[in-house]
Amino acid sequence: MHALYCTWWDRTPVRRLRRSGYSRRPHARALLRVVGMKTTAEAYIVYMGERLKMEAVSTPSLHKTLLNQVITSDGASERLIHCYSKSFNAFAAMLTEEEANKLSSMDEVVSVFLSQQRKLHTTRSWNFMGFPTRVPHATFESEVIVGILDTGIWPESKSFDDAGFGPPPQKWKGTCQTSNNNFTCNNKIIGARYYHFNGSIIANDILSPRDSDGHGTLVSSIAAGGLVANASVSGLAEGTARGGVPSARLAVYKVCWVENCDDANILAAFDDAIADGVDIISISIGSEQPEDYFSDSIAIGSFHAVKNGILVSASAGNSGPGKYSVENFAPWLLTVAASTIDRKFISQVKLGNGDVYQGMAVNTHSSNGALYPLIYAANAPNASAGFNGSTSRFCEQGTLDDKLCKGSVVLCDAASDGFNDGSGPQFAGAVGTIIRAEGEYDFAFQIKYPLSVLGPNDGAKVLQYYYKTSHPKANVAKSEGVFDNRAPYVASFSSRGPNPITSNLLKPDLTAPGVDILAAWSPLSLQISSLYGIMSGTSISCPHVSGSAAYVKSFNPTWSPAAIKSALITTAYIMSPKKNVEAEFAYGAGHVNPLGALKPGLVYDADETDYVKFLCGQGYTTKNLRRVTGDSSSCTSETNGTIFDLNYPTFALSINKGKPFSATFHRIVTNVGDSNSSYIATVTVPNGIEINVNPQVLSFESVLEKKSFVLTLKGETNGTLLSASLVDDASERLIHSYTRSFNAMAAMLSEEEAKKLSNMDEVVSVFPSQRRELHTTRSWDFMAFPSSAPHAAFESDVVVGMLDTGIWPESESFDDAGFGPPPHKWNGTCETAKHNFTCNNKVIGARYYHLQGNISAGNIASPRDTAGHGSHTSSTVAGRLVANASLSGLAQGTARGAVPSARLAVYKVCWDNEGCYDVDLLAGFDDAVADGVDIISISIGSSFPSAYFSDPIAIGSFHAVKNGVLVSASAGNSGPGNYSVANFAPWMLTVAASTIDRKFISQVKLGNGDVYQGMAVNTEGAKDKLYPLIYAANAPNKTGGFDGSISRFCIEGTLDRKLSRGSVLICDSLNDGSGPQLAGAVGAIMPAQGANDFAFEFKLPVSVLGVNDTAKVLLYSNKTRNPTAYVAKSEGVLDGLAPYVVSFSSRGPHPITSNLLKPDLAAPGVDILAAWSPLSTQKSSLYNIISGTSMACPHVSGSAAYVKSFNPTWSPAAIKSALITTSTSSHHLSLLQF
Repeated sequence: MHALYCTWWDRTPVRRLRRSGYSRRPHARALLRVVGMKTTAEAYIVYMGERLKMEAVSTPSLHKTLLNQVITSDGASERLIHCYSKSFNAFAAMLTEEEANKLSSMDEVVSVFLSQQRKLHTTRSWNFMGFPTRVPHATFESEVIVGILDTGIWPESKSFDDAGFGPPPQKWKGTCQTSNNNFTCNNKIIGARYYHFNGSIIANDILSPRDSDGHGTLVSSIAAGGLVANASVSGLAEGTARGGVPSARLAVYKVCWVENCDDANILAAFDDAIADGVDIISISIGSEQPEDYFSDSIAIGSFHAVKNGILVSASAGNSGPGKYSVENFAPWLLTVAASTIDRKFISQVKLGNGDVYQGMAVNTHSSNGALYPLIYAANAPNASAGFNGSTSRFCEQGTLDDKLCKGSVVLCDAASDGFNDGSGPQFAGAVGTIIRAEGEYDFAFQIKYPLSVLGPNDGAKVLQYYYKTSHPKANVAKSEGVFDNRAPYVASFSSRGPNPITSNLLKPDLTAPGVDILAAWSPLSLQISSLYGIMSGTSISCPHVSGSAAYVKSFNPTWSPAAIKSALITTAYIMSPKKNVEAEFAYGAGHVNPLGALKPGLVYDADETDYVKFLCGQGYTTKNLRRVTGDSSSCTSETNGTIFDLNYPTFALSINKGKPFSATFHRIVTNVGDSNSSYIATVTVPNGIEINVNPQVLSFESVLEKKSFVLTLKGETNGTLLSASLVDDASERLIHSYTRSFNAMAAMLSEEEAKKLSNMDEVVSVFPSQRRELHTTRSWDFMAFPSSAPHAAFESDVVVGMLDTGIWPESESFDDAGFGPPPHKWNGTCETAKHNFTCNNKVIGARYYHLQGNISAGNIASPRDTAGHGSHTSSTVAGRLVANASLSGLAQGTARGAVPSARLAVYKVCWDNEGCYDVDLLAGFDDAVADGVDIISISIGSSFPSAYFSDPIAIGSFHAVKNGVLVSASAGNSGPGNYSVANFAPWMLTVAASTIDRKFISQVKLGNGDVYQGMAVNTEGAKDKLYPLIYAANAPNKTGGFDGSISRFCIEGTLDRKLSRGSVLICDSLNDGSGPQLAGAVGAIMPAQGANDFAFEFKLPVSVLGVNDTAKVLLYSNKTRNPTAYVAKSEGVLDGLAPYVVSFSSRGPHPITSNLLKPDLAAPGVDILAAWSPLSTQKSSLYNIISGTSMACPHVSGSAAYVKSFNPTWSPAAIKSALITTSTSSHHLSLLQF
């Protein structure tokens, strides 16, 4: 799909609004002001255009010569701050206003402007963008270099670990300024510079590329940080922190300091970054006042970057929601707005009368659930300091009475800038703060103290309670993340268009996640001392697009900046104008879609020539243009282009309300899709506009072929904002039609198109296709279902359909010896054409589905299982009896399913490292029901609840049950939190996971004879030999720039190999053991995180001990001169507590229908042995031991098939009832009581 967006608006002037309070630091310059012309010298930028075509050494001489012509006193050399000569020609100098005016009149000079103090525009975001961890990555990604202009970087962060990276790309010409403050680069951060030309270094600033603010570290990790599991801020937003291109390199240019970001520094960084060889520049900085293109340091730097083939992504600014507030609006820039994701952070306020209100905040502390006295700040002024209630109500520091506030929750009024960090009440001794916001409040500040920001209505209710209650009390809770079903919408702070300089150029270009985003942080930050932080701003959305651009670049290294920009703009997800009344002036073309941008079909390319024509049309002179371009460019009648001729992927026009208008846009598109393809122009227009596209069809015979078209529009309207869209459709929008078992289709739709369809009488529901996740043997014996249990003759006619990752058909578990032909009712097929896949009389059918996108590396386009999960679940349901099955001797015994004589039909809907998409799931259900299966087993689900007919599993299972097919589904692995259960439709059988009476332990023996029992599935051990025991904090890889505060977590690359080799390491975090393994360790001891009730499989001998036992081992290590230990191979032992539901198993209550109990029952799902795929990257083995409700579900699916074999006429509900009502008192499945 190829979409363009057209916007027309009334040009009536609108006063530009400013939200100064959102700026992360004050926007101020202390200058001497006098009447008339200023006589004090200030820092100015003198821009002279393209760099000289001679040796750079001559450039400073030229600059000094110019200075000597305008500075009458001695000391011109001392006034020169910096020369820019690598990528363009400019200098910074201390000048008076008169001297600046003289320089600006010289022929050699393009522009002279004050060096301003600019401001920074301040994990589920990538997943929300439809860009999961397991998307395909190009090999070239490690050659892509992203330049970050910001506050520097914290290089020790795990997000910037270079384990597995080779040396920097050969094109790299940069450097790493390492001399100060123990700063080192690595093969991830390949370059780092800092710039501070004007003023002095103040407290908390560090004269090195090291980040003492946190902002630069955060944006760097969003753009290109590595994958870091279990990242959070005190438990908030816990998950995997990652960047868009984790294999790309970073080059850091520190231009921002505590006093903000000086133009002189910014230009110097652009000068270096271009010459150093970066591919993408990300800059989250801007000015609140619009400047002419060549009086703006960011516009100047980015122009020369784009000229040199470097895309520049820039934040739109945080001055919204007023019109004309957008910053960084040059046409060669990619301008990014900020929008929400489907998670927001709230902090509940509970009053003494029991009322509870939900406010916005990211606070990591609570007032411990107790109720404290509530006081309104207006009634607690610090009168001794001269303050009264009119001032104290805003809760500024020093305005509150300590005696009245101490031990209380203080109710404050929002300040004029809308922000209060709670420091006033906190310093007055309060235990919490409630702030009454005056307007829209759609993002949360990170605060170290119990605070909640309530909306105007709720704030008024709290104030009313305060005045009407004799002893009012309140409590402010710690923040929690909750689902935001309105997302995405553009945040109120995000700057809006129209473009303040070129009104007919749409800005911003698109939007990306920029609200409450978790990413790496600097522990030196005064704001919060942490390794990870949660922040909001267009600063945060910008690196999402920078990372997306780098991702597209990695697959298309020859594409120009304009081509990459076009791909991102034209494939953006369409946003709803109902959520943002400013429509395209809020979100541009829509929400960035990195995967979609890989296949834009057509791109609107542009180069320096196009921008020169644009500048001519903007009134620039030939003289100035030649200075800028460094060539013979000139403005003539042929090159004097209008904005309507700029080859931009969007269209905009300002009009006069109530008067006729017309415009003609000329565009050229380049085919980057299929060689033989045709595109049909489809226009969606509102009333009052007529749009024509000529020609309407563009046909291409080759890749990179160019075609032109003309778009004309005319009309008359009284509206203030009208939006239209032009879609160049390659007839590929219909993805799949579901016709065999139910009536549905999957298609690429805009939000508007989806809503139109949802209103049609024929349509039940329309919902976006989501990516879902797999819910990842003594078990049957433990269920009192021995292999000698009776089996019905009809069992061989029962067909179980498995929707999973496919199957490994060669496994002994699926041998068809003794089987007759498939049942007569069978209507299915076996897709055998590829990869030597064959079915048999056991596996009677096999299909695979990958209806969207390309199949990623490591996956196979056939029903063959490369993950292992599908083989495991299939053998648990209906695998044959296989004697002496084990994982390297562990769990040895007979592996079997519940119905070994039943048939299997496999529907591969999940892919290794990709996940499971709704379009494929529905196709699997559609075929399975029509093929004639009796039972469907599905161990897949979503993390967030959906309405029944907006959930493909609920839809598919409804039609399955309607056709007599029982569906057994896993409850999910998001426990133990309440309301976390997945797959909860009443027609499904929902299965939780519980333990069996065997668990896998790995003993740790110390040199003093003490023995501790930990949990693990490791197939190797230290063979009773004691090895040196070392705490990982005492073995840092110092040459790699790590110290004990980092190495203690045992992450790859942080450990000293000499100290670790041949030792057992004590680690402070639970991970897969690859860090100790690569460092040469023979074992590791790790602490449990939460309940230690199931075992992980590791890459070396590991034992996971409880917190207390880990502490005892560490104490022994610290108190013993030569401590030793070994970690034994795992062994299976009796678990006398079984069965109990495991901690990861999702819990009720039901999130949609609260009076319906879910899950329905539990079954074995912990440490289960079953068949596996030897192609799995997790474990190359024919059998494996894993845990999850994925493992519990097939136990119930097999049980249902067993009941079906004795009662072939029973309905799905009858079988389900039999299983539920005969379960044991612990709600554990009991099969032989049906």
